[in-house]
Amino acid sequence: MSNRPWRHLSIEILLAFTIVSFLQCGLFNPERDFYIDSISGSDENRGTSKSDPWKSLSKVSNMTFQPGDNVLFKRGSSYTGCVTINGEGTTEKPITVSAYGEGDAPRFTNPDYSISNGNALRVRGDYQIIENLYFHHCAPAPERSSFEVVWSVGAVHISLGNDHVTIRNNEFSHTAKAIHSYSEHSLITNNYIHDGNELQQDGFLSYPYWGPIGIHMGIGNQEVSYNRIENMYVEGGNWGGDGGAIEIDDGRNHKDNYHIHHNNTKHNMGFLEISWDADIEKKPTSNINIEFNISRDYQDFVYWWAENSDSKIANNTIIRTDYLKGMASDEVFLLDGQNISIENNIIVVRDKMRNPVFRGKYKELSVHKNNCYWDIDDGKVDLGVPWGSGEIEADPLFVDYKSENYHLRSDSPASGWGALTGQ
Repeated sequence: MSNRPWRHLSIEILLAFTIVSFLQCGLFNPERDFYIDSISGSDENRGTSKSDPWKSLSKVSNMTFQPGDNVLFKRGSSYTGCVTINGEGTTEKPITVSAYGEGDAPRFTNPDYSISNGNALRVRGDYQIIENLYFHHCAPAPERSSFEVVWSVGAVHISLGNDHVTIRNNEFSHTAKAIHSYSEHSLITNNYIHDGNELQQDGFLSYPYWGPIGIHMGIGNQEVSYNRIENMYVEGGNWGGDGGAIEIDDGRNHKDNYHIHHNNTKHNMGFLEISWDADIEKKPTSNINIEFNISRDYQDFVYWWAENSDSKIANNTIIRTDYLKGMASDEVFLLDGQNISIENNIIVVRDKMRNPVFRGKYKELSVHKNNCYWDIDDGKVDLGVPWGSGEIEADPLFVDYKSENYHLRSDSPASGWGALTGQ
């Protein structure tokens, strides 16, 4: 009889250890839903049901979320300022920021750079998903800003060390910069990005040197796919015009292992720019694969300033026939980087181009083959370099060029080339 209290204590200790073990394994950490409604919510609420939502961004920013948590903003609601999503998800249980209810996507804006660098949403943790939100009119950097200040801007900003982040199915409208990502092993996909913030600095990201940017990446190991990016450009400033769909920048970090594919871009001041000379540190690029994109942009398809190895530009449909007064250059490929394989692309130009298709210090060191070039004015295409193996000059026979249907007819001489082959 005297041993029974000790036996009870042993059972209690064993139970306590078991509970701790379960907690450490996440077995007693169920996924939670948190609801935010700027119209009818209250920060005094628990926030864990649709009938009991929080109200403010600050309430969300002061939380640290757990693996599997869902942070849900009510459709039709709107928010000004910056929300920070703190917390570490996992591969199996990411933290997801999304929308609930019916109607328009939740709206986020931050027009004041002095508040969180104009960011509307900051990701601070691994394995987070940001989806189904609407961002608009987020602030540019101050005029004549340093690189570091420009890199701090972005409607959605992911800082260094926050990896495995997915940004998908969002709309970005009238932002100086839509997305700035320092996230390795990230995925930026199926977003609609359009128009710079014309209400501040006449649309510049930082007057007079930086035009608006759709997607800005400051480290390698990133994938950009299936995005639609339009009208990220501005005329004037130091270069006569600037801006672009995608930029790889910030030589303080490695610049390799990017996959940029199946994006559709129109009337940006270039499809892709990769920095070098003006960077804080000069980092070469490697293993950048650019494929199956449709680009009808102003200026270059790529400004590839950086030294390079083992990269590829393949199966893109590149339309270089639209012009702005502010265009600084009008070649298709400006290549100061070498060891780039350029193949199976369809490239459309017109007579009024001032520069040849290829220009740059290392234009002769790229390997270009099996590309189709077409001058819509029936002129002669000026490559600026000798023709490569299998390259042709011919009308690729799009299904309907005027209506921008770039699928190829069955009798196309460029069958198997371009972005829409086999689709």
